[in-house]
Amino acid sequence: MAPLVTVVIPSYNHGRFLGQAIGSVLDQTHQHLELVVVDDGSTDDSREVLSAIRDPRVRVELQANAGAHAAINRGLSLAQGELLAILNSDDRYRPDRLARAVAAYEGRPGLGLWGSYLDLIDARGRRTGTKEGFHNLLPLALERPSRSFKAESDLRLNLLLSNYWATTSNFVFPRRLLEAAGEMANLRFAHDWDFAFRALRVAPAHLEPSPLLEYRLHGTNTIRQDRTAMVFEILWVLARHLPDYLDHPALDLSGGEGTLRRLEQLRHSLQVYGCWRTFACLCSLFDAAAARGAPLPAELLVPSNPTRRWLLAEVADELAAQPPPRPAPGRFTALRRLRGLVWNDRPFRS
Repeated sequence: MAPLVTVVIPSYNHGRFLGQAIGSVLDQTHQHLELVVVDDGSTDDSREVLSAIRDPRVRVELQANAGAHAAINRGLSLAQGELLAILNSDDRYRPDRLARAVAAYEGRPGLGLWGSYLDLIDARGRRTGTKEGFHNLLPLALERPSRSFKAESDLRLNLLLSNYWATTSNFVFPRRLLEAAGEMANLRFAHDWDFAFRALRVAPAHLEPSPLLEYRLHGTNTIRQDRTAMVFEILWVLARHLPDYLDHPALDLSGGEGTLRRLEQLRHSLQVYGCWRTFACLCSLFDAAAARGAPLPAELLVPSNPTRRWLLAEVADELAAQPPPRPAPGRFTALRRLRGLVWNDRPFRS
């Protein structure tokens, strides 16, 4: 029998899109599935949409607002499937997405994280372009792409460049990977990137070169809501995971023949949005915690933490001192302003 796949939908105030997300799961060509929807305290008509569902494969859980990471973690804790997948409540699967994922795991039993290229769609569901992993639509301009990790095809090295997975909706993984990598961290903007780092550390990954996911851009995407906090989380994630790469065989900073080339690639790949001083402070905090055998500084993710507040102020100052990003001209200028930055390497494929 084909493996059972559990899809988790964290739902929050996407009532106008939620039915499409659910329908895209239930209409999969791979039908041995269950769907767990966790509504995270929606205040729109999302719960009315959910109450109208009569499909026995769907389980609905309601909770007070605790954030996307908490809704995802609750859904995963309830999952019965051998394979686990996530779909945000404003995105959609292509009909054969889960079947393609199942085939990949049957062909590679040790595979960890699986995802695909994705199509960008607008609020009305119209396709506006395609994101092909780390090959295009990077959040910041690279000074010399040919001298960065972008010139290679190593999925783990390219995580240092950007979160090319783009969204938790792009994640499919076996239960054993969740047990090894751990659940989603208390991050509002970068929990997907942090999870990808941990997942790729413990098992090989695969990015299917076909757009099997539709990622919706609209006026209320979470990533639009607080640029300072978003950049802080990016710095936190990089500071947390960069030390893991110092012994990474592919990086090879041992002083051998390839060290200078790898250092140059690292220098041209790290994207800290001009906030190098704050990034250095965060790296120091992580180093100090590791030296004394203390837990990672997760307290910096608690809103009331005074060190966090100081670091946020430093990020705000460093961002304010920079000239505003200039979007590349062309038809997709509005989308290129996503995250208040520039998605600019090569144009959207239309």
